[in-house]
Amino acid sequence: MAYTDKQKLIPTNVNYTSKDFSSIKSDLIEYTKSYFPDTYKDFNETSPGMMLIELSSYVGDVLSYYIDYNYKENLLATATEKRNIRRLAEFLGYKVENKTPSVVKLKVTTTIDADSTTGEPKYGEAPNPIDSGLQVASNIDSEILFETTSEIDFTASGSGETGQDPYVSAPTLDANGEASSYTLTRYVRAVSGKTKTKSFTITSPTKFLELDLGEDNIVEILNCTDASGQRWYEVDYLAQEKVLKETHYSDSNEETTSGVRTSAYDQGESTDTVSSIPIPYVAEYIKTNKKFTKSVDPNTNTTKLQFGNGLYRYNVSGSSNSIFSVIEQQGINVSGVPMATINAAVDSLVANNSLNLGETPANTVLTIRYRVGGGANSNAQVGELTKVLNSTEAINVTNEEPASGGTDGQTVEEIKEN
Repeated sequence: MAYTDKQKLIPTNVNYTSKDFSSIKSDLIEYTKSYFPDTYKDFNETSPGMMLIELSSYVGDVLSYYIDYNYKENLLATATEKRNIRRLAEFLGYKVENKTPSVVKLKVTTTIDADSTTGEPKYGEAPNPIDSGLQVASNIDSEILFETTSEIDFTASGSGETGQDPYVSAPTLDANGEASSYTLTRYVRAVSGKTKTKSFTITSPTKFLELDLGEDNIVEILNCTDASGQRWYEVDYLAQEKVLKETHYSDSNEETTSGVRTSAYDQGESTDTVSSIPIPYVAEYIKTNKKFTKSVDPNTNTTKLQFGNGLYRYNVSGSSNSIFSVIEQQGINVSGVPMATINAAVDSLVANNSLNLGETPANTVLTIRYRVGGGANSNAQVGELTKVLNSTEAINVTNEEPASGGTDGQTVEEIKEN
């Protein structure tokens, strides 16, 4: 039955804007006086009736507080808890790191002899290329440790012409005024931290598998490989199709599009005059289903890796087309709808073995190398990084610039602004 206009305008003594203890208590007293004037008249603070009114006011105050608090924590501008702010930031696509590492440019030098006949540098005496991961410690605090992020190759000069290499010093002269030695200089980027390794045994496949590394100061995932030696690549999001792969050429024969590449100095057959300049690195985009994302648990602050939801299986026929992908779409669970109808939209993905959100590991052992460290204490002053820990090559290392950038993580205000 429809309400009349008179019924709609019936006044009420209930105040819906009162939220705090005092206001609710005052409203309850007035409500009691209005509706139960003959039933209860003792409004003394020590009466049992006032106890019930105050208990109800207390419950209303608490409920009102948490309703307001929960709404406040759902807005980035008004949220105050760091874990909530981090979740809101991640929802907007911004990833928050626990700690940031200090970064520095290291100067690495070595000395080689001069040719007794021509006086030119004898590059054959230069140390072998030093892989990334060279550890250099502080000469003030041994706990401050840096690792290089790329190879140091003294055999690859910065110029293709003799005498024009800015990384070769003027010759050191002997008593007869002849060149006796040269100093080779290379610069390499290094970050604070130490490399660790952790392995996980994976048996049955799990959709969107999460692996907790149990560390709260991880600054970088170096690599992830399975038992068969295949690499898994870190991506910003699981739907990302292509990843950037970096290749460093050594003296072994490497196949290129222009032929066989024997070293960093050889770029294949070319008439270009600049091809004599060595380029030891090549970066290219590849498409792979072996991928994972890195995230930080907002409750424990530990770093976790999350993998995809696809699984490769083998057909018992053993034919050349025996590998096929089984794709499970997240969120699709329609009761009474045939699977053929649900999977119709992903037929193109199944046909070309492309897993939509990546592959999940199964029946293997994943070995993860990562770097821990960083923080405000990892910053170093000029000339402090000189102690080489894990190399026997005849090199000297120093930093001509201070190591900076290390922080203990972003504050609440910094996350909001970023």
